[in-house]
Amino acid sequence: MRPSILATTLLAVSTPLLAQTLELDKIGGALGGTLQCPIQGAPNEPYALIVDFSEQQTTLPALGITLDISDTFSELTFCIPGFLGATDANGDATPTVLLPNLPVLQNQTLSMQAIGGSGLFRVSNLIRVTPQTPGTFKPALNAPTLPIVGGGVIHEESGQLLFLGGSGPLATRYHSRIEEWELSGATFGVGLLSQTTPLSDGRVLFTGGLDILAGQPTDAAAIYDPVTQTTTTLTMSTPRAGHGASQMGNGLVLITGGLLSFDITNPLTLLTGIQASTEIFDPATGLFTAGPNMFEARALHTSTTLSNGQVLVAGGITLVPIISVPTVSSTAYLFNPSNGNFGFPMFFSGARLLHSATALSNGKVLIAGGLSLDLTTFLQTLDPLDLIIGTRDDCLLYSSGFIFGGFSQVQGMQIGRAGAAIAPLPNGGALIAGGFELTIDIGNANFVIGATETADVFSQSPSAIVPTGSMAAARLFPITANLPDGTVMVLGGGPLNAEIFQR
Repeated sequence: MRPSILATTLLAVSTPLLAQTLELDKIGGALGGTLQCPIQGAPNEPYALIVDFSEQQTTLPALGITLDISDTFSELTFCIPGFLGATDANGDATPTVLLPNLPVLQNQTLSMQAIGGSGLFRVSNLIRVTPQTPGTFKPALNAPTLPIVGGGVIHEESGQLLFLGGSGPLATRYHSRIEEWELSGATFGVGLLSQTTPLSDGRVLFTGGLDILAGQPTDAAAIYDPVTQTTTTLTMSTPRAGHGASQMGNGLVLITGGLLSFDITNPLTLLTGIQASTEIFDPATGLFTAGPNMFEARALHTSTTLSNGQVLVAGGITLVPIISVPTVSSTAYLFNPSNGNFGFPMFFSGARLLHSATALSNGKVLIAGGLSLDLTTFLQTLDPLDLIIGTRDDCLLYSSGFIFGGFSQVQGMQIGRAGAAIAPLPNGGALIAGGFELTIDIGNANFVIGATETADVFSQSPSAIVPTGSMAAARLFPITANLPDGTVMVLGGGPLNAEIFQR
């Protein structure tokens, strides 16, 4: 069936409506699963969804429009249920198709557009769908313009993602509908062990980290406004690196602990470098004010906002009270913004630092991996060669309670990993990807170090960790972004390109 029949059909069913924007989106894309293509147009307006494997300008004279894709497979519009229809009273429609689990589709890109028939015909935006086997990673169609190392991400209303801080003083925008990147103005470059905290008003707070030139913790901070593309520089009350920063339910940001100073060649600097202080940032005033001291100094910990607006501060390297001997923390505290206090300590099995944490969709928190540190002999000899360091292959699941919350241990990661990427999945699950494996035991001649490309998936009911497909490349301290179509992007940590995980 040729495009002339398609045009004739749309002309026959069209009604004179006001022209407006026609939007096309995508959800899904797993082979053997469903692909949804939400359409937003005028109320009760006819539409046709076109799909092809190639992109080229194609004019349809009868409709007075030009597509960005070929019309070779336009007959599929009439063969696939939902590809030809009308929007509802709100102007919405969601054509849905089952993607066959055919290996040939694994290496294809489906280019799609919608045609709206409202008397004045128009074409939607282009979307690209890359069919993918569930539980696998696949390189994105394009690589970022600049390498992205750390930083943070803003999810914009348009479905685009804005990556900040990790590309130096430039922002990078990702158009998820077409899997393309573009530079997007000047921003604030962050150093290692900094924090990037998206705010509820759409702006982003950058705090601390290791100064690129001095190699020491910095008190530098900044606010970036993506609407005006302006950066306002700020100053914290004290230098911090490896600290925590989380926006609370009241809109304020809790900044916890971190290293005041650090010399990687001299571990004894940790005796004086770990902080117990906190500060509170108010986005409305742009001011930092002193918060309550934590009961334990800590750095290289995690800070996670719960669904009730409280913040869970967990693990890290800390100091034994009174004698100020460094150790690894096996405690966590809840900060309650309503009273401005930390609660009683909660203990978990398996002290750790440089672990990863994320709030899950069911209100719980998953803490994954991290470094273990045996200081028993070192504290006797003060010889760095007596440090015993390893990576943990377990996770912790935090659940809140009526008075106190609690932790349960979940075993099963393929390897011990620290500095891994972590992202929530639906139904209380999470993806754990990359990071590094480390074993340093000089006394027993055991030395293992290396980034990993492996990944695991945590799922609930019952709680379990199962291996999933590996990434194409190993990644050290990668970051993740949940994409609007339900997939997860993992990027940074070494390779320039990004990879997409299909759940």
